[in-house]
Amino acid sequence: MMSDVIDLTYGAKIEVDGDGFLVTFRDIENAFTEGATYEEAVFNAQEVLDLMLLDRLEKDEEIPLPSSFKKNEVGISASPEVAAPALLHIARTTSHRTMADVARTMGVSYQSYQRMESGKNLTMKSLKKAASALGSIVEIRLRKADSQEI
Repeated sequence: MMSDVIDLTYGAKIEVDGDGFLVTFRDIENAFTEGATYEEAVFNAQEVLDLMLLDRLEKDEEIPLPSSFKKNEVGISASPEVAAPALLHIARTTSHRTMADVARTMGVSYQSYQRMESGKNLTMKSLKKAASALGSIVEIRLRKADSQEI
């Protein structure tokens, strides 16, 4: 069973590594990057997080939920265009439903729902409808960006 709210902000460890910074994610296997500056490392971290989540979506693999941050970690959030389909995937798989089940509940074709979960043709209206079919609601938030969090 999934928690009431899912936030795809993952803890990342950013460490000095030679002349630059190394970024690793504890919750996402094989997700790491680097940057010449701290800011570049944070920017690259969001890119690699997005790529890893998109790869898992494409392969219909489990997307691990973020665990609580440790003291030495900063939060890196998935981009909205990646988070939306990833959240649908998580809601669907944790409720043990197939894409065909959700498509039927929504009254759309399997291919139409499949495109939504891959991030293609996913509008705010279709996101809201898909979330409802999965027993969820969509909430949109804006948060002031912190210099250590993207």
